[in-house]
Amino acid sequence: MPKVNGFCHVYLPARDLDKAIEFYTQNLGFSLFRRWSAGPGRDSAYCILNGVLLEMLVPQGEAAETTFRQEARFGLAVTNLDALLNDLRAKGVDVLPAGAPPRSFSGRQVRIKDPSGWLVALREWDAGDGPDNMDWQPSTTTA
Repeated sequence: MPKVNGFCHVYLPARDLDKAIEFYTQNLGFSLFRRWSAGPGRDSAYCILNGVLLEMLVPQGEAAETTFRQEARFGLAVTNLDALLNDLRAKGVDVLPAGAPPRSFSGRQVRIKDPSGWLVALREWDAGDGPDNMDWQPSTTTA
């Protein structure tokens, strides 16, 4: 029986592919997996982290005008969020204010901006919560 068994890649447009590759490899622990050209002016790259590919391509034409919105595109699980944030700030990465406490999980989350302006969530799970604990329920309620 066919089944879906996990993520293989996440697509993320980039304003500047070289800066995007540098950001994800130098700041967040990704490795450059492959770089190729999809045609004139259409350079693309895969950066990889724990077997999941981050596929980046510079959009062209009309797509470039409508692609970039200011919302978190994906989140990364981290350990020792405070130490990571200190390291990222020292490297000049734009770290956004923490915001309200989370309601859908136990832990902390902070967003950063990549060179294209994408917001990337960095989440540190509290003990007992996380994707492996399907029984955990939030302790807060929405108003």
